[in-house]
Amino acid sequence: MKMNKYLAIPLALAFLCSPAFAQRKKKNDDEARPKLALRVQSMDKVQQVDSGCFVYALPRTVLRLTLTVERRIFSAGPYAAYAEKYLGITGLQKVNSTRYHLKSAALSAYVEADEQHFYMVQPAGDMKFSFLKMSKDGLMLLPENFGRGEDTGDGSVGFGAVDWQPFTTMAVDAMFRDVKPKSTPKKPAANAAAATAEEEEKEEEAEVVVAQPVHISQQVKTQEERASEVAQFIFNLRKRKYELVTGDVDIAFSSNDALKVALNEIRSMESEHLSLFVGKTVRQEATYTCDVAPVPMQTSYAVFTFSAEQGVLPPDGEGRVITLELRPENKYATFDISPLAEDNSGFRVRLPDVAQVRLLNEKEELQRGRFRIYQNGKMVIVRAAHFLSND
Repeated sequence: MKMNKYLAIPLALAFLCSPAFAQRKKKNDDEARPKLALRVQSMDKVQQVDSGCFVYALPRTVLRLTLTVERRIFSAGPYAAYAEKYLGITGLQKVNSTRYHLKSAALSAYVEADEQHFYMVQPAGDMKFSFLKMSKDGLMLLPENFGRGEDTGDGSVGFGAVDWQPFTTMAVDAMFRDVKPKSTPKKPAANAAAATAEEEEKEEEAEVVVAQPVHISQQVKTQEERASEVAQFIFNLRKRKYELVTGDVDIAFSSNDALKVALNEIRSMESEHLSLFVGKTVRQEATYTCDVAPVPMQTSYAVFTFSAEQGVLPPDGEGRVITLELRPENKYATFDISPLAEDNSGFRVRLPDVAQVRLLNEKEELQRGRFRIYQNGKMVIVRAAHFLSND
């Protein structure tokens, strides 16, 4: 019991002295902490950048959308009108056409310097700022990151010219057929004596001229004649292909590869000749990009119009409107952040808001994503002590 009594006295003294010790320690720490006297000004109010100053900018989010479009150019077969008669194929398109198809859409975002929010910082004394700490959170951008290396120009790659000969084989045999001229009818002689004299004259001419040349003219085959020949050639190719597959042919192939080459060649010839009836289609791809920097209070942006007949057009063109729609989450709407005072001793930064972003083709959703939108956030002042280097 005596031991406990003697120990209680020092503990009580320590307890009573601790508040005073804590206050004295806090006072010493405050005195040891460097006094920060800097000046942060908007570049709109700055005449020149003095030595030792540096410039930073607030970030701005730019949304980039990319559309991939396919163009299909169809050339109708020259023998399409005879496809049903000679091949039994119905429902073929018989006119040329060009159609566009929207294959894919993509959304992305990058950050660039907001030209309306550049600031100059004028430090006082030998103040060491941690530039990495200032920019790693993305709340501000230093000069080397103003552009972020992004191409903000028009990155669209449109469709090029089509140098295409769809049908090079129009017939199997010759395009012409030989036609002998019709014989000229003989005129009846006036009387028997005249006929006898005429025959004698011809016999005399035959003794002089051994043979008379016969003129043979050529005529272009009709469209139907050529279609019939091509159809028969297709059937012959299919028959030959069947014989090769079943082995019902007097040909010995050295290997399976040789047989495959022969079959592929027959398929290629069949496809080429069949296209004379069913037509051919060539496909091209093109990409269209557009950058949109959202502004506060605006949630919808008309970007393109698209139609199957004309493809991608400007927003005022004819077709379905492709729209970029933002739904802000207003993450800081309930934060009690007082308006900025005329205080030049702190850094101005912007807390980004988050928005759900959708790319719409009329009411059809093409793509969606969730992005930080810096320019929709709130401005706050951060004291310089937050950016001091520990070195």
